[in-house]
Amino acid sequence: MTKVNSAIGIEYNSHEIKAVELLKKPDGTLEATAFAKEEIPENVINEGMIVDTETFIAVLGELFKNGSFTEGAPVVLGVNNENVILRYATFPKVPDDKLRNVITMQAGDFIPVPVSELGLDFVVINETTDDDDQPIINVLLIGARTQMLENLISCFNGSQFDVMDIDSSFLAWIRATIEESVPDEIYGFLNLTDDVLNFVVIVENDIKMVRSIGIPDRAALDVKKVFHNPSELTEEEVMSVTDFMYQELSSSISYFQMQYGYQINKIIFSASSSAESTLLETLSQKSYVPVTLPNLYNNYMTNDFNPTGFTGCISLAKVALEG
Repeated sequence: MTKVNSAIGIEYNSHEIKAVELLKKPDGTLEATAFAKEEIPENVINEGMIVDTETFIAVLGELFKNGSFTEGAPVVLGVNNENVILRYATFPKVPDDKLRNVITMQAGDFIPVPVSELGLDFVVINETTDDDDQPIINVLLIGARTQMLENLISCFNGSQFDVMDIDSSFLAWIRATIEESVPDEIYGFLNLTDDVLNFVVIVENDIKMVRSIGIPDRAALDVKKVFHNPSELTEEEVMSVTDFMYQELSSSISYFQMQYGYQINKIIFSASSSAESTLLETLSQKSYVPVTLPNLYNNYMTNDFNPTGFTGCISLAKVALEG
């Protein structure tokens, strides 16, 4: 990536879009100079696809205007919905110039949809050896449906935002969590959106497990309400959502501990909704592992800007400024 002095990180889901612009100052530190968020009306996005492009582009226009963002500043756009697939995978160690070909050819063994339908990328986690002492490489596979990407790019081309890269917004949150965690911690990060539930386990700053879980029909309406009408949530609806999360969290922790033998010390939980604290309280009552909210990027706090809720945007903007 070309070095730049200012960049914008944007993340969105079915109910809102938000952005932060970071400026790299002469001393190398970063400062949040612009930020905004806008609600996305219901039915503009369906199953991760923008179906009402005119309204979506209008929302982008309001976001740009209200945030007073720099025109032409490069944008890193974060996506996290049912069209984005994350998988932890292991491959034989090969020379760097052959790694992408090997991963592309073998990715179908780990991803449940045809690789030909995806834009595929990967992040190298670490290198180690297998049980036979043979060198292997562990990677995080990131697959996004090409149809969704083309749909998204088309909408942003009609806006004032200049997209230079598309990333996983959940991966952006993972980077932020790792950046500010104690190096020898073992913890999980659980992220709920109205499109998908994500879970990752971090062991000594390395990703060891990742899951992207579609919202089941039994909880879909209640999850949508968490984000679109949180003030109207009933106790039964909160229980429905937290029951779903707890079941997936519990099975994920059990599987991880059987596979690796590590004990998870805590769970960080995030949901971009005013009902986040209510969900946390109920989930904490069910969970046998302590559950807390993230407390990240406080160094960006100013009288005008509170980084809470903008963590993913900050992490995405940093990709352009530090990449």
